[in-house]
Amino acid sequence: MRDLRKENKRSVTQDNNHAPAIRRSKTESIGERRNVIVSHHVVGARAKKAERKSVNKGENLVEGGSKNNNLNMEGERRKKSGNRGDNDLKVEGKRESKSKDLAQAQVGKVVMRGGNKGKRESKRSDSRRQRNPYYFSSERFQTLYRNRNGQIRVLERFDQRTNRLENLQNYRIVEFQSKPNTLILPKHSDADYILVVLNGRATIMIVNPDKRQAYNLEYGDALRLPAGTTSYILNLDDNQNLRVVKLAIPINNPGNFYDFYPSSTKDQQSYFNGFSRNTLEATFNDEQEDDEQWHGQEQSHQDEGVIVRVSKEQIQELRKHAQSSSGKGKPSESGPFNLRSNVPIYSNKFGNFYEITPDRNPQAQDLDISLTFIEINEGGLLLPHYNSKAIFVVVVDKGEGNYELVGIRDQERQQDEQEQEEVRRYNAKLSEGDIFVIPAGHPISINASSNLRLLGFGINANENQRNFLASSEDNMIRQLDKEVKELTFPGSVEDVERLIKNQQQSYFANAQPQQQQQREKEGRHGRRGLIFSI
Repeated sequence: MRDLRKENKRSVTQDNNHAPAIRRSKTESIGERRNVIVSHHVVGARAKKAERKSVNKGENLVEGGSKNNNLNMEGERRKKSGNRGDNDLKVEGKRESKSKDLAQAQVGKVVMRGGNKGKRESKRSDSRRQRNPYYFSSERFQTLYRNRNGQIRVLERFDQRTNRLENLQNYRIVEFQSKPNTLILPKHSDADYILVVLNGRATIMIVNPDKRQAYNLEYGDALRLPAGTTSYILNLDDNQNLRVVKLAIPINNPGNFYDFYPSSTKDQQSYFNGFSRNTLEATFNDEQEDDEQWHGQEQSHQDEGVIVRVSKEQIQELRKHAQSSSGKGKPSESGPFNLRSNVPIYSNKFGNFYEITPDRNPQAQDLDISLTFIEINEGGLLLPHYNSKAIFVVVVDKGEGNYELVGIRDQERQQDEQEQEEVRRYNAKLSEGDIFVIPAGHPISINASSNLRLLGFGINANENQRNFLASSEDNMIRQLDKEVKELTFPGSVEDVERLIKNQQQSYFANAQPQQQQQREKEGRHGRRGLIFSI
């Protein structure tokens, strides 16, 4: 018992000996907590002070939770933001580098401005251009002159759209329109012209050093104007606007031509302005008091521009000695000829096809250009065909329709990717004023959703041959040997022969054959026949 009491006493003594250490430990813990609390208060005070300064400076601080934690989180966010900023700068640099490379690769590309909307429109425009580089809407014209009496405009260059049209780099399409009782002032150009009247009536005056000729022009009349020929055109009609389309072949600079006017207007200066006063005085053997009289600064009657109004009396006088076009027969050496005056080379109830080839047209023989005029009645189809060597530039005169042109994908891409040649279909809806190009060897078909009228200029047209791929006459496929047909097309020779001979029309046909109309009435699609297996 005595030993037990000694052991308890020894234990209590040890506990008492440890008590000061425990109290010191507790005191130190309390002190540390006080220091931490004080530190938190100090940090909080500093944070509040910093917050007030930030607010005064217009900065936004994220609130919530401990101020100290906020500061730490803010530091982390800034660190991450800095890293993201560096990454964004790197990515942006790569994007800029890539965009510069693309910009250098796309030479001649039209840059559209206007923010994101402009970029989207540019992408859509480039996409359309890539899908069909052979189609030019009427919006692709650039205005040269315009006033209240009319306008003169020119289509963009063909070779700027695609390198596939490089052979058309020296051919341009020009169109001018003028209101009734107006005159396009005299001028000459460094380009040969073939002009065609597509609306209204006109009188054209052609001036040479030794004579002056006047011709009356009407719808469908065509005429060649050699380079350097001074001419002026009068719209003599009281009601109709005049519309004339010209194929221009520049002489000096491929793809570019210039008009030279002897008079100065608000639109252009006289070519006399380019000469010095001494030269002009010696040329006209007349001395003027000042340069203004020579250089046309005192002008009032030509402030309208290059298209001016004329009186009834002036019209009567100008057209007094004018000649009309040379009716039927071969075009003459000079003077207008009408594209529809002769019998069409292809014709049936669905359409008419007129053509004047270079060998029958002395005016265009040295230019190697043919002229075509096509009429496709509503619901009609110009059957698929291709031209052996001529490239046709076609102007939509009137009406609406659609065309399908067959081409081959870019050969450079095929070689790089080592893929099979891919046939592509280029199609577009047609309306008045549109232009499209038919390259040589490319099959094409055209159908009319309303009465469609087309004017065509055939480039490199001498000895061109038009090959129809489906027609009861002049059908190139029909001329193949039976053995070759069997080896070329799927199915039996009898099936191929039946398919080829199934079309009873020549050149023009119904755009919706009776079988298709019957299927549409019955709601049937029919089975896939031999034609879809070719």
